[in-house]
Amino acid sequence: MELRRRAEGLVRKPPVPDSPTVTVVFGGDEGGPDVGLLRVHVPAGSGMPTHSHNGSDVILTPVTGRIRISDAAESIDVHPGDSALVRKDEEVSLTNPGDAAAEVLVAVAPTNFIAGIRQWPESPAA
Repeated sequence: MELRRRAEGLVRKPPVPDSPTVTVVFGGDEGGPDVGLLRVHVPAGSGMPTHSHNGSDVILTPVTGRIRISDAAESIDVHPGDSALVRKDEEVSLTNPGDAAAEVLVAVAPTNFIAGIRQWPESPAA
């Protein structure tokens, strides 16, 4: 059993303008678990352009604020308590269309995607 306190995560920032801050809670490290967890802080009006998750399925659950996930065919708004599944072969963009920051918990399996995030530049905690 492991406990990670909020301040103990590895904080990274994608190399994209106006992007979220991503905290690696679990996963993506040598010998780590088969499932990972991210905490994503998405400021109002920011987001990520179309991307894939490097062979990982992800489940996004906003804790505060809301996010919009879009693919070539549709967009969905995901509110606190809702969860959205993005399968490993899907390409999506993510935005925060609201006027307040969103905080999103993201479950990831397998942890290929998190291994890539660990390579992003460091960022101060959100």
